[in-house]
This record gives sequence, structure tokens and C-alpha cells, in this order.
Amino acid sequence: MTSATYTLPITGMTCASCAGRVERALLKVPGVDTAAVNLAAEQVRVEARDADLAGLVQAVEKAGYGVPVQTLELAIEGMTCASCVGRVERALLKVPGVRSASVNLANERARIEVLGALDPAVLVQAVEAAGYQAQASRDNSLDADRSESRLRRERWAVIAALLLAAPLVIPMFGDLLGLHWMLPPWMQFLLATPVQFVLGARFYVAGWKAVRSGTGNMDLLVAIGTSAGYGLSLYQWWAASAGQMPHLYFEASAVVIALVLLGKYLESRAKRQTSAAIRALEALRPDRAVRVVEGREED
Repeated sequence: MTSATYTLPITGMTCASCAGRVERALLKVPGVDTAAVNLAAEQVRVEARDADLAGLVQAVEKAGYGVPVQTLELAIEGMTCASCVGRVERALLKVPGVRSASVNLANERARIEVLGALDPAVLVQAVEAAGYQAQASRDNSLDADRSESRLRRERWAVIAALLLAAPLVIPMFGDLLGLHWMLPPWMQFLLATPVQFVLGARFYVAGWKAVRSGTGNMDLLVAIGTSAGYGLSLYQWWAASAGQMPHLYFEASAVVIALVLLGKYLESRAKRQTSAAIRALEALRPDRAVRVVEGREED
């Protein structure tokens, strides 16, 4: 079993006797091999085989000392389901010094409790390594502006994808009436290529990040499926004899991407409305509460 090293900040120590108490308390935790306290730096270095961070913190607090905890928030982008939430939380919990991590899919935020002073850039890097985007959460108004800007970009991408895919799909309805309106291969290629590699670039990027982190997601499936249809169409076009109309699937790939973009746009709009409702509820929270005890008011 591999050994892990933890460095915990400690508050409340005043002398060598305090350092000894902390070390003895930590050594009693099952799985702890060594515990060395640096009184000057107010830190303890622990090497353990199967002890978790929460157990170490609990042992220090039980000994009468404190482990300072600060709460950080990150804005997360790219999550689509509960599985994504789990991946982000697991990625954050692997960062040394993270005590707990809770991700809210509705408002796309992660709330992290860290021990001591931890650079938020380390947390952002961990999230990006898991295949998602993150940045330190700022003022709510700035987050709302960023969300509105992203929603506007997605709206224009959906409109462009539908406009480019429509000429590929409409001729198919002519076959129901015995009419052959199918566009020539070169025109289908010109319409489908920007949908596949410009408007659909987000699926390749997200899919590659998922593969790199050893996981899979819906973006990867979209990229593989549409690339197969697009690639087969290129082969059929190349292999067709002169004057022969090959069976092409450019329209299938373009329509799949357009519809998935439409779904993601509707999802983003719903999330934005949910986030706005949550922020409105948070604004109603009072800054001061009064408790009445035996007829006396206490803050």
C-alpha cells in the first residue's frame, strides 16, 4: 500500500509540549506512520498509509488544537450531468490540502474547504485536468455577465448550424414526392464542413480532454459518431465513378451537431434561469438575525 504525505497547519500551539501532544494524537490514528510538528511554522507533516485527511483533522481537534480551514468557490463550465459533478469532486478531493468539495450542477459552482492557504490556481488546474473549465468565482454580477455572453455565443452557433444544415435536409423531403433535389457532393461538402469542424469544434476539444483524463462523455460520442458519417461521405465521394451520385451522409453529421448544439443551448438557458432564481433567493437572506431568549434579544 502506498504511503501519502499530508502537511497540516496547526493553531493553538505555544510550546514543545503542545507539539508533543499533537504528534502523539496523530500517531494514535490507524495507518499513521510518522508525525513531525514544526512549532515555528505551526505545521505538522504526517506520513500515513490508509488514514484519511478528515481523520487526521479530527485527531488534532480532539487534542485541543485547531486546523484552520478556508472556503473557496470556483465557477465550473462544461458539466452536463451528475457524472460530471462526481468527476469534478473527485478531482478536487485529490488535491493535497482539500478537506471537502461540493459541486452544484444547477449554478455551476464548486465549494471547496481547504486547510491553510491553498492557491486557487491549483484547484483550477485539477478541474481542467479532469476535462472541464474553471476559474475563481468572483462577484455575482460578473458571473451573470459571463453567463449571458456564453449564452449569446451558443445562440448564434445554433442559428448558424441550423441554417447550414437546412439545405442538406430539405432536399430529402422531395424524395417523398418523387422529386430529386439532392445537392451535388461538392455543395454538401461546403455546407457540412464548417458545421463539423468550426461549430462542432467544442465536441472535439471536450472529447479529447475526456480521453486524456481517462474518462468518456457525451461530447466524445458526438465527435466519434459525426466524424464517422463525415469520413464515410468523403470516402464514398472519392470512390464514386464519374457522373454517379454517391450515397453521402453529410446531412446526418450536420443535423446531429445542430440538434445537440440546440439541446446544449436550451440547457444553458435553463441553468441561467435557475442560477438567477438562486441568486435572488440569496439576496433575500438577512444580514442580521435576532434570537429571543427568555424575553431578551440576542444577535
